[in-house]
Amino acid sequence: FIISDHVKDFSCGPLFYKTFYFDERHNALYVGAMDRIFRLNLHNISQSICERDVLILEPSGSDILSCVSKGKQEVECRNHIRVIQPMDSGTRLYVCGTNAHNPKDYVINANLTHLPRSEYVPGIGLGIGKCPYDPADNSTAVYVEKGNPFGLPALYSGTNAEFTKADSVIFRSDIYNTTSGHKVHNFKRTVKYDSKWLDKPNFVGSFDIGEYVYFFFREHAVEYINCGKAIYSRIARVCKNDRGGKYMTGQNWATYLKARINCSISSEFPFYFNEIQSVYKMPHDDTKFYATFTTNTHGIVGSAVCSYDIRDINAAFDGKFKEQATSNSAWLPVLNSKVPEPRPGTCVEDTQALPDLVLNFIRKHPLMDKAIDHEFGNPVFYKRDIILTKLVVDK
Repeated sequence: FIISDHVKDFSCGPLFYKTFYFDERHNALYVGAMDRIFRLNLHNISQSICERDVLILEPSGSDILSCVSKGKQEVECRNHIRVIQPMDSGTRLYVCGTNAHNPKDYVINANLTHLPRSEYVPGIGLGIGKCPYDPADNSTAVYVEKGNPFGLPALYSGTNAEFTKADSVIFRSDIYNTTSGHKVHNFKRTVKYDSKWLDKPNFVGSFDIGEYVYFFFREHAVEYINCGKAIYSRIARVCKNDRGGKYMTGQNWATYLKARINCSISSEFPFYFNEIQSVYKMPHDDTKFYATFTTNTHGIVGSAVCSYDIRDINAAFDGKFKEQATSNSAWLPVLNSKVPEPRPGTCVEDTQALPDLVLNFIRKHPLMDKAIDHEFGNPVFYKRDIILTKLVVDK
């Protein structure tokens, strides 16, 4: 860790630190590790005490035995903490871990103590769809307090929802009345096993901004499939008040859209950095993002940092849709005359009241035609023979 230009060391053994939550208001850095969460004092990281500043969350013996019996290694059959998100203005934390390939979630106090039994939180315990089975998988999650159906909080996540990794999902958890404990709204998710919605994604970030939650990821490019294989970077968007469709589409998003995100060196033949690795939103600024991208490692190796403005992102979602008329056709923009009203992907008071025409359109046309361009026409930084995987911006 680098704090105020000084390197600070923290180590409590080989515990696979992977998840971080920075709480500037309470002067704390939370670190998710294997079977543990650490709470570090930002002014005193080097003097953190491993046995004191920690909460142990180990899997049960039966979970470990079940995991090993399925052919997983010992390290994989631990509880790798993959989500740490603030709740109730930071007084509590939502936590989710792999739990020996049987995802499990928790709500704990910010001082790393368990809640008393009298403060039971409904819907907590089963982490499927909220964090991955495999600790090696990329995933993302954001806990959203406001703007959801009935004005109640919910977790949004991008992860693998099956042991086999066949079901990648952008997910919102069931919504519960926090007073009565009764479920008032079922989970929402992307369409299962539909490559037009998601095709083997790797998630790198998610953000709650205005009416929407945005997801950043890379995936197999379905629009390139007739030309071979390629990975493209994406931004997807859902309305927070999305209640799903009706009948068969009731559990699926009714407002899900996605667009390619472009990071390239401009020229007559642009050089693309197609694979997003991480994304950073400026604190207290919901308009600016920076992201690291790499080339495919089977070719010329290089990395770039590109910046994006929320207005350009939303402009792409307001543009033309993309479609493939038949399985052998090229992907082309949809004529405006074929787009139903109200416009698919916009936030409405009740998505369950949307016409079937709108719901069917978005099911088949989640992809936008125009890519989201980076600012300034070029990356803010790029370099050959280096792989950049993480990014933090200091203003």
